[in-house]
Amino acid sequence: MALEEVQEVKVICPVCKTSHPIELSRSVIKNSPQLTTVSVPKDFMCDHHFQVFIDKNFKVRGYQKVDLELHQTSVSEATQKEKRFTPKNEKDLFNNLFLEGNFVSYNPKFITADKLVKEKKKSPASSPPVNESKAKKSMSLKEIYEEFWEFIDEDNPEFQEFIKQDKKRQALNEISIM
Repeated sequence: MALEEVQEVKVICPVCKTSHPIELSRSVIKNSPQLTTVSVPKDFMCDHHFQVFIDKNFKVRGYQKVDLELHQTSVSEATQKEKRFTPKNEKDLFNNLFLEGNFVSYNPKFITADKLVKEKKKSPASSPPVNESKAKKSMSLKEIYEEFWEFIDEDNPEFQEFIKQDKKRQALNEISIM
């Protein structure tokens, strides 16, 4: 059995600039139609996962950092997880999906806001009673104006009486005139 010919290529991490020589199979590079993409896994030479693009002459033509790395689980692990939790419907499935930036995770024990609200409704002793009349109370025009005055246009007809009497708005107008 013949030994495979290898070529050493110096690569540099595009994130931390650590350099390290790696050995690549000559036949793989030579048989590639154009550039060969080499994936350098995390902890191979530094703390980053990145890709190196190498041409047929074993010259590095570029680098690309990896934004999202998927971790493979074995078939037995996947079937064990399936047995533990099977979603009853689509809503159940999506309620247990966790999305954070570029990270995606499926965790059937993940507590969603819906579940928390349902749990709190079940146990009235855990929270003080809510005054329903307060919760349903609508705001008056004056309260709306006071809350959102900086977003209301000068020529808004519904709030003209509040606009004319508003000291904050008058002070701002005087400053902008100067």
